[in-house]
Amino acid sequence: MAIGAREVETGSQLAQHSAAALDEIARAVAASNAAVARITTAVEAMEAASSNVVCASDMIAAIAQSTNQAAGAMSASALRVNDAVESIAAISEENSASAEEVSSATHHLSAQAQEVVQSAGSLTDMSAKLRRLVSRWRLPEDETAESSDSQRNAA
Repeated sequence: MAIGAREVETGSQLAQHSAAALDEIARAVAASNAAVARITTAVEAMEAASSNVVCASDMIAAIAQSTNQAAGAMSASALRVNDAVESIAAISEENSASAEEVSSATHHLSAQAQEVVQSAGSLTDMSAKLRRLVSRWRLPEDETAESSDSQRNAA
């Protein structure tokens, strides 16, 4: 009888520890989901910024081409206009390089977000497995009542 009571007590303690671990896992999953949401928002903002940079680069390239055509028609200021076009082209190349870096960073963040989502999925699976394991430790209510009565009688 005492052995059964000890086993019930041990099982109860294990169930409480498992429940605490499950709560901790649930909090970690929630935190991971929040982090994924923040990362997703940041990635979307970076994609929008990248698109704006590319658009600005296209506009700068169009302006540079227009300026080049005007430089051919203007003989007196050809050198000054040519210098300006070269400067605009350099800026355009720098902007294009920056856009490529932002795009690369966006892809990297997207990959990290995917990893976080996969980790959250793994944590969810682990949580479900732990719940199944914990459910095996529960005694039917009839046995729980009997062992409670026997514990009171032993005291």
